[in-house]
Amino acid sequence: MALAASPAYLAARGVPDDVAALRRHDHVRYVVGGRPYPVRFADGSVFTPEGVLDTDSSMAMRIAALNGLGIVYMLRLAIQEDLDAGRLSLVLPGHALPTVPVYALHAFGRHTPARARLFIDFVAAQLSAFGA
Repeated sequence: MALAASPAYLAARGVPDDVAALRRHDHVRYVVGGRPYPVRFADGSVFTPEGVLDTDSSMAMRIAALNGLGIVYMLRLAIQEDLDAGRLSLVLPGHALPTVPVYALHAFGRHTPARARLFIDFVAAQLSAFGA
């Protein structure tokens, strides 16, 4: 997971230096079943931010963040290219966020075919670039 915002948003609103400051910022929130998804930290603390935009689309969240609407809490994998290019910046990078497990399921029983093993190994190698 990652907390991120555009450099323009952070220049206009300031960079939060702690969770209390983070709560005072605008957030683009992911909504699941009509409820906003809370921001969770690895230490177990949780809060549900106030939102300027609620959506069930990670693409809409990314576009809103790129356009300076607010801070997003979403899968780092979905915004890594934007982070690398400087279009988005991490917010509170010193605060650990939870990791999201990735599972590979197959219907081959105990004998995994080579094609499935190769695919699983490929995905694992790609995810290792993100610290997974």
